[in-house]
Amino acid sequence: MIKYFMRKTIYKEFDKESQDMLLQLTSKQHIIELLCFMFWAVAYISPFIPLFIIDVCEDIEFSMTTNIAIITFMLIYFVGWLVSMKVFKRAMFGFSQLLSEKIYFLVCTTKGKALGKNEFNDIKQENEKLYEFIETQMCRGYCYSICFEICKALKKGYIEFLAIKRFSPHSDDGKDFTMHVLYVNKGWAFDTYSSRQYPIRKLHEIYKAKVYKTFSFEEISSKSYEEFREEQEPKIAKWAINNDCSMFWKGDKEET
Repeated sequence: MIKYFMRKTIYKEFDKESQDMLLQLTSKQHIIELLCFMFWAVAYISPFIPLFIIDVCEDIEFSMTTNIAIITFMLIYFVGWLVSMKVFKRAMFGFSQLLSEKIYFLVCTTKGKALGKNEFNDIKQENEKLYEFIETQMCRGYCYSICFEICKALKKGYIEFLAIKRFSPHSDDGKDFTMHVLYVNKGWAFDTYSSRQYPIRKLHEIYKAKVYKTFSFEEISSKSYEEFREEQEPKIAKWAINNDCSMFWKGDKEET
């Protein structure tokens, strides 16, 4: 039921194949965001629950004073809620967003073998800004640099370049694939697009991937990100052209 609803709303612009991919990658994130948003709806209706119970229980009777007090309270609460929504709307929705980010990080992002508790602690100590990007799901769109920096911070594992099936509803260049990068460790991969970890084979299956090349920590340890990009971009661009794959690696923002 939930998947059907998401297909008809959040993913309605995508074809079925893309929807199947996105449901495996981002559905949990959307569900958590929705539940956190519903917190305010629950807070709004909760005072009405006792009134509903009283209404259906015909044997409960209150004095006129009590009835007036209840009605007054409800009016004050209702007006206060409307004022709060108008004055503190941005803060309220901002709180919901922060809450959903934290829950998603703890429930989804940290679960896996590529990045365990020790790895996250090491990343935080080595590169706090990188840790914040991962913790708040801001790493989407920066797969090249994020995965490179994770590998450098942990001094282990490797980064994998691969062409993944494109699921953007709008394709400007007509390519069926787009270049993506994963951080891989212990047979698991951290994916910046979903901010989650998967067994590497499972992620290849989801993305319908064609692997280009992997680079171990030892191969990149002596290079800065800019040096690595300048060295590898021509080779990767040539491979991408031959594999029906688009690649965006000229600016700070990548595609996936």
